Amino acid sequence: MKIGEAATGIGRGMQDTGMAIQRAKEKTEELQARASAIDELTSTGALEDFTAGDQTQLDRELAQISTTGQVDQDLARLKAEVGAGDSGKELGAGEEPAQQP
Repeated sequence: MKIGEAATGIGRGMQDTGMAIQRAKEKTEELQARASAIDELTSTGALEDFTAGDQTQLDRELAQISTTGQVDQDLARLKAEVGAGDSGKELGAGEEPAQQP
């Protein structure tokens, strides 16, 4: 009789554990869906991101444009340096650079 009662108790405990795990999975899926929706709204500008400090959407866009402009300037400078150092010689497909003595 005691073995049957113990087995019944274990069965109920496992059922409760299974239900708790299912509720946790459902809660996790709900929170992930909310986070995804918030990310999408923030990226489209429909929702203001208050976690970015005191920057507004305009401030973030201006910073991005400034960064892009700096990258373009650096690229132009590097192209000029490479072009000045090797006076227009380009490698064709499959060619390897000549070895310096």
